[in-house]
Amino acid sequence: MCKVNRILVVVTLVMLVGGSAYGVNWQVGEKWVYKHEGPRPYNNPSSTVKGDRTVEVTAIKGEGVEKRYLLKNMWGTEDANPATSYIDPNNMIDKLDIEGMAILTLDPPIPAIWSLKVGEEKVVKTQLDFGGFAIPITYVAKRLKNEALTVPAGQFKDCQHVQTISTMQNEMGEPVKNKTDTWYHPKVKNSVKDVIVTNYQSENSYSATSVLKTHTVKD
Repeated sequence: MCKVNRILVVVTLVMLVGGSAYGVNWQVGEKWVYKHEGPRPYNNPSSTVKGDRTVEVTAIKGEGVEKRYLLKNMWGTEDANPATSYIDPNNMIDKLDIEGMAILTLDPPIPAIWSLKVGEEKVVKTQLDFGGFAIPITYVAKRLKNEALTVPAGQFKDCQHVQTISTMQNEMGEPVKNKTDTWYHPKVKNSVKDVIVTNYQSENSYSATSVLKTHTVKD
């Protein structure tokens, strides 16, 4: 169960490591550093994140429809299982590589960012396949009104606010919901802030927040 839980952590967080529709301009070595407050999402509520969360473009592979941007997500300095998302030119995630654990595929692929108009809602049903297991997941994403945010990296006007609720089943067949609010901005080509509620609408829910500290592009 522990392994499955860790895998589901990554699946629910793919929107965070994916970035935005501006991914076609990502460069190898481009990096985002986030200050994190609260437990590690989708884990034991007592778990901690030591140091900053980082997202980095580690490689760009293939050409044309086979082109993939590889974004590596690390939760602090002691993350033993960082996850790399494979994102195509249409900003869709079709594969996840969890270091030391498993390679996962998503069919159909899911957006790294939801291209929605303010007030628009979209439902995507996908299946996560790994090691002979298949887990159905439903994402409901809604674009909320734009907001201005001030974070350690600076002030950002008109951040695109998208709220996503994912639903899957636990080992008992019971539905488990998690909610993610993410604010994106084209200037940094990724999220400026995200707030994650684990076990949404349950008695044991808890939240965690990440805000952008720095965004750097390798020369």
